[in-house]
Amino acid sequence: MNEAARRWRLILGPDANNLSSGQQGNPLSKSDLSDPDMARDEALDFLYRREYETRQRATAQDNIERQANTQRESLTAASWLKQVRRIFPKTVVNELQKQAIDRYQLTQLINDPEVLSKATPNIDLVETLLTFKNHLSPELTAQVKQIINHVANQIAERFSQEIQSHFAPKRLRSQHGGRAQLNNLDWATSIRRNLKNYQPEYDSLILQQLAFYKRSEQQLPWYLYILVDQSGSMARSIIQSAVMASIFCQVPSLRTQLYFFDTEVVDMSEVASNPVDTLLSCQLGGGTDIANAVEFTAARIMQPQRSSVIIVSDFEEYGSIANLKYQISKLIEEQVTLIGITALDNECIPYFDENIVDMLTSSGMPIGAMTPDQLAGWLAENI
Repeated sequence: MNEAARRWRLILGPDANNLSSGQQGNPLSKSDLSDPDMARDEALDFLYRREYETRQRATAQDNIERQANTQRESLTAASWLKQVRRIFPKTVVNELQKQAIDRYQLTQLINDPEVLSKATPNIDLVETLLTFKNHLSPELTAQVKQIINHVANQIAERFSQEIQSHFAPKRLRSQHGGRAQLNNLDWATSIRRNLKNYQPEYDSLILQQLAFYKRSEQQLPWYLYILVDQSGSMARSIIQSAVMASIFCQVPSLRTQLYFFDTEVVDMSEVASNPVDTLLSCQLGGGTDIANAVEFTAARIMQPQRSSVIIVSDFEEYGSIANLKYQISKLIEEQVTLIGITALDNECIPYFDENIVDMLTSSGMPIGAMTPDQLAGWLAENI
């Protein structure tokens, strides 16, 4: 199949199967498409076959219904959204999502309580629910909260203990007399003190005198400002950021502030300890003005040398790039600790605007792709 025939096949969808490609009368068959094009064809047909469902021609209607029944067995709203984000660029994804909601009312597929009750709670389903949040039936609120809570707890269980351990008071290896708990135990000293209690007949050492390290006193608080881009492509990163912020809120030595931004900034700090409330308050979509968000945050930093600003974004800046560079440079001059976290796609591959990232790193702001535990390790090391 030549390039022109390939494009017509993707434009026309399954209806093209009965047409000729112009090359020896060969039909424009789906079997001639590559694997990536077959995925594109499936995703496009899942959405645009709905165009035919409003038409009155019986033969066409019968054909579409037959295709729809087959297609519904392979794709759901959640899997469709995941597939679209994987195979199309961001601008196309945004347009497909908009048409799915505004033109074809795709939300009907996830407004069925029975469908939701049978769905597997995972991060893909939460992404879908957040994307279509404003179009969900109010009767589903409790069910949606339960799904989001389940997934948030799954993520927190993976990272919570390790993250909090990074910020626990440090053991003072030169001082004993600390609290009698396993993570304070000085094994070497305890064994040395009890060598006299070795029982050769049992090949065992009886530990009667245990030594426990003291820990450092409660340190002064460190102020943490997490700025999360809530543009339409950031759903997965928003979910992880909300859970991460809730874990940081449990660390006594941290004072965590959470801000969501697009072209405006919303202070989410009051609900940051509850990821369900945080996520249900987000508004996916809109542009990205990182400069405005950084300026908003800078005005609230009272102790620059004891503050960290974390920016989670795809760094596709729609605001003033000159102002962004100025705001970042100003924070660096004030000795604020800065780091940028790039967005991750559904395959956990970072995606970002290379020009903006290069400009910010050149200005002195480190930017990378990190999991929550890696970020916690970086923070603990830098503060």
